[in-house]
Amino acid sequence: MENYTKGETKKEYDPPRLFLEGAVEMKVTGGSKIRNLMGFAMSSMGDKSVRHMTWNGTGNAINKTISCVEIMKRKVKGLHQITQIGYMRVEDFWEPSIEGLDTLKVNTNIPAISILLSKDPLDSNDPSYQAPGATDVVWAGTSKRRHQFHSHKNKLAAVRDVKSAASRPKRAKGDRRDGKKSSGKKKDDGKTMETS
Repeated sequence: MENYTKGETKKEYDPPRLFLEGAVEMKVTGGSKIRNLMGFAMSSMGDKSVRHMTWNGTGNAINKTISCVEIMKRKVKGLHQITQIGYMRVEDFWEPSIEGLDTLKVNTNIPAISILLSKDPLDSNDPSYQAPGATDVVWAGTSKRRHQFHSHKNKLAAVRDVKSAASRPKRAKGDRRDGKKSSGKKKDDGKTMETS
């Protein structure tokens, strides 16, 4: 690469990011602070004229983007959501500094997420649509299986406890393990001691 210099860079989203007319766009980067993002987002959504907001993040910022959206949904009740996952394709062109070499094109695909939040109802036929207050849309099948697994595990533990309790011999207070009655006194080094 010593014979090349970096030229033009093109960024293209596949599929294109979610967009609605009049929506506030929040771009989250790896260096963004959640407190600053949420401060601006909350003041924007507090405005009656703002009805939609899009959150966009790529690469390492995806987790932070999702966290901001979940915080937003807890603080502002009644938000509809559509999520879109894809790639940001970055095309870097490298120009040769020596004659006779070809221009190089380097493609990089970076994961990207785009989340649209709206105070107004959105297209409920979209596969990624989440209605306000819906927390079990994505994991609907797994929560039931997990509950069944834990329920079965708890039943097995209860059976084990009953079996172990039933196998232990019952002793009256003052009985010793060797089956003899205790007199309430302990012998130690030839001396008799009272036990409490």
